Amino acid sequence: MAKPSSAREDLIEAAVELFRARGYEGVGVAELLQRSGAPRGSLYFHFPGGKEQIGAEVVARVGAHVCERFKQLRESSPSLDRYIDQVFKATAKEVRDREYEASCPMAAIASGFSAENVKLQAAVKEAFTSWEREMALAAQQCGGMSAKDAAVFASAFLTAMEGAFIVSKAQGSSAPHANAARAIKALANALRTH
Repeated sequence: MAKPSSAREDLIEAAVELFRARGYEGVGVAELLQRSGAPRGSLYFHFPGGKEQIGAEVVARVGAHVCERFKQLRESSPSLDRYIDQVFKATAKEVRDREYEASCPMAAIASGFSAENVKLQAAVKEAFTSWEREMALAAQQCGGMSAKDAAVFASAFLTAMEGAFIVSKAQGSSAPHANAARAIKALANALRTH
């Protein structure tokens, strides 16, 4: 029995790493093919929408995976401070493991596509919305915040987390993640006493 083609999966995995390192616009189709080892015809067979479709699928996959991680952390965290610490320890480890040469693929993609990439824009918006929703749940369940304050918290948390990835890559340091964690804990404390 013939082994099914792994070209589709190989292209997505290559795209995650390449987009993470250089953003959406910084990666060409030829490089995706070379990195994945997939034959040229397989790209348009599996992704008739081309690079934009690959980008949207990368965003959807990364978005769902990270959202699930946020959910698991929320369910296992005894406090909001612990939840915040665990998120930022994980993000700091991610940049250290990649030797500060790559950021979050979502931040890299979100900051590098044009207005014409409607599918990609919709996918990024959906992923960020799902993350904020999960962060707001953590603020309510682990931190006792009202829904209104939890929404403010989640927006700031997402902004701090994605910003920490970008600054960390630029500075070659995981300090932005630790600093963001301290700032978000201070915000959580202010909103809880609000």
